[in-house]
Amino acid sequence: MLFRIFVFVNNVHDNMKDKQRQVQIQFKLADVHQVQFATLCNQWPTGEMQVGTQINFNSDTEKRLVRCLANIEYKLNDITQLLLSVETIFEFERDSWSAMYDLQSDSWILPSGLLHHITDLTLGAARGILSARMDDAGFPRVMLPLVDPRQFIRDNLSFRRAGTTPIASTPHGQA
Repeated sequence: MLFRIFVFVNNVHDNMKDKQRQVQIQFKLADVHQVQFATLCNQWPTGEMQVGTQINFNSDTEKRLVRCLANIEYKLNDITQLLLSVETIFEFERDSWSAMYDLQSDSWILPSGLLHHITDLTLGAARGILSARMDDAGFPRVMLPLVDPRQFIRDNLSFRRAGTTPIASTPHGQA
């Protein structure tokens, strides 16, 4: 499935003033991986859980790929009960990838609106994996609370030309 999203990207013009233009970014979800699922209890505890979420991004600029890793931790009374990590890989169309390239800094700049969308898709995949894995483990289904990526991803992210480059880690405390 090909996603299309309209975002604003900065352009540096001859008069050296930063200006924005709206471009259509096309990309597809290339893969989803469950990196980790660990229940650290024999029985699912009762009580109100604290949920911590951390989002990390990295890229492979040669292959036009962006990876988003969601690390989710459920705690009860500061004791970790469950760990879940899910990675999504997005492949960008060539023209869309080029539209995010900034010649002056020799880097790609991913607009925050695009990062919000990628984060939403990753957390949606994590919800599905969490539901299936809890069923497999014989535990009751738990919910991954809705998270607004705009609360912790406020700026564009940039990364330089390279193979695989870590570009950001965005911790999100308790949900």
